[in-house]
Amino acid sequence: MVAPPVIDLQLLSLLNRPGVGWLDAVMGAASNRGVLLAVAALAAIYLWIKSPHRALAAILLWAAIGVADLLSVRVVKPEFGRVRPCNADPARVPHPLGCGAGQSFPSTHASDTAAAAVVLSWAAPRLSPIGIGLALLVGVSRVYLGVHWPTDVIAGWALGAAIFGALAAAGVVVGYVRNNDGGQPAAAGAGGTAGKQ
Repeated sequence: MVAPPVIDLQLLSLLNRPGVGWLDAVMGAASNRGVLLAVAALAAIYLWIKSPHRALAAILLWAAIGVADLLSVRVVKPEFGRVRPCNADPARVPHPLGCGAGQSFPSTHASDTAAAAVVLSWAAPRLSPIGIGLALLVGVSRVYLGVHWPTDVIAGWALGAAIFGALAAAGVVVGYVRNNDGGQPAAAGAGGTAGKQ
């Protein structure tokens, strides 16, 4: 195993300190997939009702979470094969909720919540502090619970934000194609200029 960067060791030492009852409960809830899916479902309903983008916002929220999750688990993690800190040094890295299965890099929890936060920031800008705050809390909880290195979380956040960027770019291309006669060249108008008939 390659030694983790010094910054990972320093931040892990600073943040991985479970043992305070109420804080353990908050961090455990922040890392709970069931809780996060319920929050995502409520956010999607809210976006459907309140966002100017309505159904598009709700669909994009679920698409961003799904794509981030899929890429993190099926593409990036197998490529890097990084060991979780609780597996690398189980005697020194407390992991009160278990160590988790699979690889460490990147944090899928972080990528999913970052993707959701970016969609929320676009679709309901006034709620962006809530989305960003939740993504930060989830990321910190993963290190606090000993199941991820800090750079796993940072990479997860970057991946999640990039997913929204890719989906938004695809949406722009689709919109452009739709608004330009399916991408067909415009017919030549009088005087040799191209224009719509």
